Amino acid sequence: MLDERVLITGGRGFLGRALITALQAQGAGVVALDVAASPTDLQSGVIFEQGDIRDPSVVSNVVGRHDISAIVHLAALVIPACRENPVLGAEVDMIGHINVLEAARRHGVANVVYTSSVAAHPREPLNSPVNLYGVYKRCCEDISKVYFLDHGIASIGLRPNVVYGPGRDVGETAAITQAMRAAAEGRQYEMPFSGQMCFQHVDEVTDIFLRCLTTVPDRPVVTDLTTETASTDDVIAAIHAVVPDAQIAPSNNHRPAPPSLDNSALRDLLKQWDRVSLAEGTRRTIAHYKGIADAC
Repeated sequence: MLDERVLITGGRGFLGRALITALQAQGAGVVALDVAASPTDLQSGVIFEQGDIRDPSVVSNVVGRHDISAIVHLAALVIPACRENPVLGAEVDMIGHINVLEAARRHGVANVVYTSSVAAHPREPLNSPVNLYGVYKRCCEDISKVYFLDHGIASIGLRPNVVYGPGRDVGETAAITQAMRAAAEGRQYEMPFSGQMCFQHVDEVTDIFLRCLTTVPDRPVVTDLTTETASTDDVIAAIHAVVPDAQIAPSNNHRPAPPSLDNSALRDLLKQWDRVSLAEGTRRTIAHYKGIADAC
């Protein structure tokens, strides 16, 4: 990664910050693009560009001016925001995705990795995505395939389900991290939903992204990250294993389980990555927040 200049869209977000830290540790140059203003705690050495990915000239100019060699496209509105403002969600998620691929085409960037979502999977009752976010992400996957057919850009689309860890505070499934933080801080917390899901610690997801940046497939790849599921009861049990007196209440609001998952394309592409168990990820997350609480 030492000779790479990587653009991260949505660089102020949870996963964006984690990737910036990891890329810098490998010696890569990082440019972060985000619609929000530059944060005061921006990592040293990161080039920050404020701009809206809905504007094609913004994305193209950033890629061109900084001689970008790889793009990690994370910028998106997630489930609640897409539900509340469908037009804005479509503009950010789909038009923004097209603008990233167009910038890659114009400036010869062969390595594009982007976040899709398990929400893109069709499921009952209508054999379709069950929220607009999933619809938009499914469309982005198909757009990426057409860009390969038209322009030869072999992108990698990664479908996370529930990513948790320090700093995850936006989106419905941020509840997993919030429960762990509450346990670390000695607060009561009621889970807003229950169900069976794929829980992946941010360290594991970051490692997958980094490994994807070191390879360019011969065709567009869309893949789930894992097929391993656990329940929210398992999450609560993992919390209690670290903080026995944690006051985390379960929920009766059942969230549908993800459909049949398949990460064979990812396993074929990467062979291996640094997996983090739910027990270990819970321990790391609680330790992070407990350290902050103890310092206050």
